[in-house]
Amino acid sequence: MTAKSRLNICTTCTSSIASAPSDPRDGQTLFERIQEVCATRDLPFEVKPVECLTNCKSGCSVALNGSGKWGYVYGNVDPDSMVEDLCELASKYAESEKGIVAWRERPDALRRNVIARIPPID
Repeated sequence: MTAKSRLNICTTCTSSIASAPSDPRDGQTLFERIQEVCATRDLPFEVKPVECLTNCKSGCSVALNGSGKWGYVYGNVDPDSMVEDLCELASKYAESEKGIVAWRERPDALRRNVIARIPPID
């Protein structure tokens, strides 16, 4: 069986619209909120906390990856308003064959938030 696709959430991120780091960090808040949603649903991806995706000017940042799939880094994810959108995007990513979710199929709130696209290794 192939491993599930992964939604990696930077837990050290500070939101790009914040005037100073929060405690807990905005990325940690995003991770906790996604965990709450995942606990109540059978989602086709797993969620992992990571430290620093080195996208600090565009925090909060997340990365999507999976075996044989293109990887993506998204920035400016709002932990207050984008949790459902992020779950929808990660589900569509997980269900795609090559990790490519058409621009029109992405949630409106995240369409313009792509920072990088990374080719698959295998």
